[in-house]
Amino acid sequence: MISTAGSWKFPAVLGIIGLLIGAIFLFFPHLSLTLVIYLFAAIALIAGILLLAAAAFLAKGSGGFFAVPLVLGVIAVILAVYSFLNPESTATFIAIVIGAGCIIMGLIGAFTALFQPSPAIRRALLAVGGFVLAGLGIIILLFLQRSVLLIFQLLGAFLLIAGAVALIGAAVIVLRRRPNEPGRRPDDPSVIDAEFREG
Repeated sequence: MISTAGSWKFPAVLGIIGLLIGAIFLFFPHLSLTLVIYLFAAIALIAGILLLAAAAFLAKGSGGFFAVPLVLGVIAVILAVYSFLNPESTATFIAIVIGAGCIIMGLIGAFTALFQPSPAIRRALLAVGGFVLAGLGIIILLFLQRSVLLIFQLLGAFLLIAGAVALIGAAVIVLRRRPNEPGRRPDDPSVIDAEFREG
């Protein structure tokens, strides 16, 4: 994504993160899968403990509001324990979540880009990226049983491309500002061209 505020730092950071994570996913898919499974289990366990603590706190008061965090907390703890004990089944579940997430995020990003008040090239890039991400999600769901590792490699390739595009966007912003004075562009409405004289 290219920052609409005109700052090169945000797309540069996104680009570097995308390249790093994409390279890990693409070249070390088994390690990536293992890390994601245990990270998912750890997050579920922490969330479950927090929900159970919230349920215990709410149980001291009046009403039955403690039932919702209690049930959610128990489900989260069971899911965490199951993930630690059965990483293969958890990998399939994570692949489904990733595929569905790619489709939803890709379509939202694509249709949002079409209505953004930004240059046509930027909107086209964001829209194409959104549709590619949605297509990646469909591929993940279609070939779910063949290889979960392939999912991480495909996602890694996409993140590498997205990271490279973000870095190119950051470089374009830097090159546009270089011929001008340091700071903002002269056509920036927030810049006041004034001269101070002692009188």
